[in-house]
Amino acid sequence: MVAKKLVTNEERIAFLNAKMEELASEQEQDLVSDYDQALEEYKNQNKPFMVKFKGKVFEVPRSMPFSFSMFYMRHCVKKVNGKTQFQIPDEKIDEFICRMFGKKFYKELELSDDVEMGFVLGTLIPDIFEKWGYGINKSKSTGKNG
Repeated sequence: MVAKKLVTNEERIAFLNAKMEELASEQEQDLVSDYDQALEEYKNQNKPFMVKFKGKVFEVPRSMPFSFSMFYMRHCVKKVNGKTQFQIPDEKIDEFICRMFGKKFYKELELSDDVEMGFVLGTLIPDIFEKWGYGINKSKSTGKNG
């Protein structure tokens, strides 16, 4: 296709303005780091763990969610006598479990009269931490009073 020769100044100015807008748009796109595709690929590679509890299957993230890690670091990591310990504050246990396992799993636990806190603190929580690559001492995975 042969380009039409621009005859008038208005045509030339309109052509140059269109090319400037095109160039500005390309430069603007170059300045934006778009992580949507990278996040989607990451999610596809990191499908959640499937855990079965009380006959139901629940999803647990394959790696520690950022919001949970911030909660964990803020509320559950304590220095005691110069040593770092994992303690869930009594008033934060329900929020900890909900953030770690999700609301559906938490509701199932809440409705389960035959599940003891020791099982949750001594088995479920350490196992998920282990899956996430963060081993915790099972004897330390209790609330302050438990």
